[in-house]
Amino acid sequence: MVQDWACWDDTYRFIEDRNQEYINVNLQNETLAGVKVNIMLFINETGSLVYAKSINFSTVEEKPVPEELLKLVESGQLSIKSEDDVIRGYVLLDEAPMFISCHPILTTKYEGPVKGTLVFGKYFDDDVLSSEENTDSSISILRVDEDLPPDFQGKFQQFTEAPDSTIVEPLSKEVIAGYFGLMDISGKSAVIIRTDFPRILYLNNENTLNYMYFFLLLTGLVTGVGVKFALDNFFVSRLIDIDNFVTKVRSEKDLSRRLPLEGNDELYRLSREINGMLSEIELAEQELKSQEREKKVLLDSLNELAIFVDPDFKIIWANKAALEHMKIDLEKAKGMCVKTTPDINGSLFGHMQLEKIFNSGNKESGEFSLENGTYWFVQAIPVTDDSGKIIGILGTFRDITERKAIEKLLQEKQVAEIANRTKSEFLANMSHELRTPLNSIIGFSDLLCDQIYGKLNEKQLKYTNNISKSGKHLLNLINDILDLSKVEAGKMELDYREFELADRLNSVKSLLSPIAARKNIKIEINVNKDLTTICADEARFVQIMYNLVDNAIKFSFENNPVRIEARRKGEFLETTVTDIGIGIKPEDQHKLFQPFSQVAAFSSKKFQGTGLGLSLVKQIVNLHGGYVWFRSKPGEGSTFAFAIPIDGNKKD
Repeated sequence: MVQDWACWDDTYRFIEDRNQEYINVNLQNETLAGVKVNIMLFINETGSLVYAKSINFSTVEEKPVPEELLKLVESGQLSIKSEDDVIRGYVLLDEAPMFISCHPILTTKYEGPVKGTLVFGKYFDDDVLSSEENTDSSISILRVDEDLPPDFQGKFQQFTEAPDSTIVEPLSKEVIAGYFGLMDISGKSAVIIRTDFPRILYLNNENTLNYMYFFLLLTGLVTGVGVKFALDNFFVSRLIDIDNFVTKVRSEKDLSRRLPLEGNDELYRLSREINGMLSEIELAEQELKSQEREKKVLLDSLNELAIFVDPDFKIIWANKAALEHMKIDLEKAKGMCVKTTPDINGSLFGHMQLEKIFNSGNKESGEFSLENGTYWFVQAIPVTDDSGKIIGILGTFRDITERKAIEKLLQEKQVAEIANRTKSEFLANMSHELRTPLNSIIGFSDLLCDQIYGKLNEKQLKYTNNISKSGKHLLNLINDILDLSKVEAGKMELDYREFELADRLNSVKSLLSPIAARKNIKIEINVNKDLTTICADEARFVQIMYNLVDNAIKFSFENNPVRIEARRKGEFLETTVTDIGIGIKPEDQHKLFQPFSQVAAFSSKKFQGTGLGLSLVKQIVNLHGGYVWFRSKPGEGSTFAFAIPIDGNKKD
């Protein structure tokens, strides 16, 4: 109760402002009498008494606060500084012992800081002892600060050593006494109370026991006869029924049977547990069968052959694929010796050395070929029981003929790639060897054509021009072969740098304009305004454009334009070259971009070429991380296009 008053916002404020309204409302004499409290003391955090009130329960009148209690307040023994501390115990006042309960003054939410201490006190007087009139016991109360009788002195010593103990002693055959001590606020004994109880229950029980001995002796015989009869009729017979039921279930293996449930005794619970176990066993058996079915379905769904054999090499089980391969059903296959089966299983199991696996317990696997040209991957896995004993071998057979064929093709492809790289390296070396004398031939033939060393007749000049043209054509062919061999050998490296797109396109136009002028062809260039510079290999970019524009001029009709367009497409530069010319037939379009390949319309002497230009274009664009495409219609013309990253493939 003191906690409810101490942890209250009104009390918290009262300690601070000592308002009269709190006293008028809460500290009336009737209020203290109602809560059965004789004294209320309000002490602030400095230990000073803020307010005190003392009343008499009987008259509900105010009376002076005992001086001994005020001295305790002055000494600080009743003051509390911590939120979690309390003080409880008895104080020996001149008038009578008083029970004191002290609690720190906090807010309603039990929060600090501590504003002081609230003390409740209640006299241990005749009102408390009035309970003696309602019992058959007598109560003696003695203060420890007074002279104690001899029997109380011994108990006082015991309470000093063990304050919370209770002492019970029989005084005679008819009376028993109980002693217990009440502690003061320092934890020492303040009051010793003795209560005497008559031993009526003990005397009555002693007489009752004598009567019971005789009664039990008399009823024992009658009960024994009745129990034997009841056991025979109600217990033993039911046990026999349960035993017969269990025996029948075990012999017939019928887990669907259930015991009838009768009564509400131990046999009823035993029958219920047996039924429960049968249900669980039946459910477990169903789950086991379901798992076996799932495993069978899973193994039957495999394309691999799976066969399980016992230590005598006889087939115990085989999956659907194995049975179909052996062309027999499972019942016929069971018991057959796997080594003598008239199919590949016998041959492959023979390779696995089953005796060795049974002896070593190690898994064996390998690839084997048969006379019919098929290849098989065989695996034999020993299967053990819980004790580790090998009870059989699970063999699996997988046809890997197709995989072997693929591996062979891959090997042949690798050999072909190596040969192709060797060819490219050879061509590169030969091209270097050929270009040196060829440049000399071209140089001297040009000097002769210019008639620096004297005039030539018409026939000589014609032949000399033919030598120069053929030499230059051969040099272009060698240069293209050299570039193509570099790409195929993986030796072509790109030199990325930024350059003006329009400048490079115009330079290609300048190079090819004289050739275009012979057919009265204009080269038109259209570049989007948002495209200024790109990052790529400048020389290779010019080479790509030169090949595409040169082809466009070569296969265009006279008096028609060749259009070059460049636009941005996401992160790519998309460039197209369009001509109005002979076009390409659909049946010839698959030959484009293949080295040394020319479509039928281009193979005439009129359209002289190496057949490497478009192949080089595709290879160089691919090296840039781009792609090429075209569209063409016979008699109308063609458009060749490529796309490369605008920012190139720069690497740190």
